[in-house]
Amino acid sequence: MPKVSVIVPSYNLGQYLPETLQSVLSQTFQDWECLIVENGSTDGSMNVVTSFCASDTRFVPVVFHENQGVAAARNKGLELSEGEYILFLDADDLIAPGYMEAAVKALDSDPSLNLVYGKAQRFGTETSWDLPAFSMDAMLARNCLYISCFFRRSDAVHFDPEFKTGFEDWDYWLTFLEQFEAPRVLCLEDTCFYYRTRRRSRNKGVTDTALEAIRRRLWEKHSALYSRYFCNPLETVEYKRLESSFRKASKWSLAWKLRLLYRRIFK
Repeated sequence: MPKVSVIVPSYNLGQYLPETLQSVLSQTFQDWECLIVENGSTDGSMNVVTSFCASDTRFVPVVFHENQGVAAARNKGLELSEGEYILFLDADDLIAPGYMEAAVKALDSDPSLNLVYGKAQRFGTETSWDLPAFSMDAMLARNCLYISCFFRRSDAVHFDPEFKTGFEDWDYWLTFLEQFEAPRVLCLEDTCFYYRTRRRSRNKGVTDTALEAIRRRLWEKHSALYSRYFCNPLETVEYKRLESSFRKASKWSLAWKLRLLYRRIFK
């Protein structure tokens, strides 16, 4: 049984896939398997998959003949994985050579850790990345974890296939974190992950209306998690005081109106 299972969903990213798989092959930690979930590509990606699997048996092909979506691909890879630790890696991104070794060392040495990731950089059409440090407050406001974080397979959850337009990774991490009373997340000091930016990607095509719907769905789906960190505004002390103030003002307003009416009638 391998120590780490790397799960790479692949759909029409054949021009980038060799570099991604090479970054797995170049890891200083070598006890891994890499499940390449080929999701019905039409650009020759399967040739890359076949080549890598033939050269190293740690690469394992998982083939869908039609595109099932990234959520289904990752779920299938998770279902077939055997490693103690899991790493999702998109077919156009890269990981630093020492990432796996550092993450395994951290998880092995501290059983209370739930998630390990490292600093990250963008490359491609954009290079700047305002990725905030992880905290639950920050995570509930915006996704501050990229998809390629390490965690225990025993803690794994499944991706929601209903998130078809993007941000399924944000939903995944919220679902993952929700199972812990106080999640423990470690950020390694080194840059471990390289996120490729492209002119055409799912997240870039999300409209403001779609983004609002996604945020609303996240709020509704993870309302129990949000309520742990954000109080209900209708239950706060400040609201109660404001409500009381309005009630008093309403009473005085009514009393003043009655007094004026009395004066007009009887004087």
